[in-house]
Amino acid sequence: MHVARQTPQELVVVAGSRWISAICAAAALFTLYFAITRHEPTGLFLAAFFLLFALIMDLRKTFTFDAMRRTVRWRGRKVFKAESGEIPFGDITDIGTEARYASPGAGRRQAPIYRLTIITQRGTIPMAYAFSGQPDRYSTLRGRILDFVKPGSTIQFPEPGGSPP
Repeated sequence: MHVARQTPQELVVVAGSRWISAICAAAALFTLYFAITRHEPTGLFLAAFFLLFALIMDLRKTFTFDAMRRTVRWRGRKVFKAESGEIPFGDITDIGTEARYASPGAGRRQAPIYRLTIITQRGTIPMAYAFSGQPDRYSTLRGRILDFVKPGSTIQFPEPGGSPP
């Protein structure tokens, strides 16, 4: 998840796994090329397998925070599903971090995974389809979004050895 564009009027946050999809699509093309040039029809099944993963991993969510209209518009896309919505800034109570535990298998410890969410009175909207394993990865992004939606709502802590704000 990253900030794709930020101006005084607009903040665009994008979360996606297109890079994994691109790697799988490239692997499908290479496998297809070698299957055709070497006349190995079994390679076609492997190419189809890589292509299937390219489609499955093409996940993307885009959140556009519009300061002029005071709304956030979002669009999400999976393989066979598209979703979208619009939320007024006044309905947003907070930007939170959703935490879950990944199940690595029998005998191993569960690892926490995280993603940002928009919290409203009616519920939460996940800002990504995928989770990340780093808890502090989203703290800076969360602060930037909160400052954009509700200016002055986040507390600025001084740097060690610096003067207070």
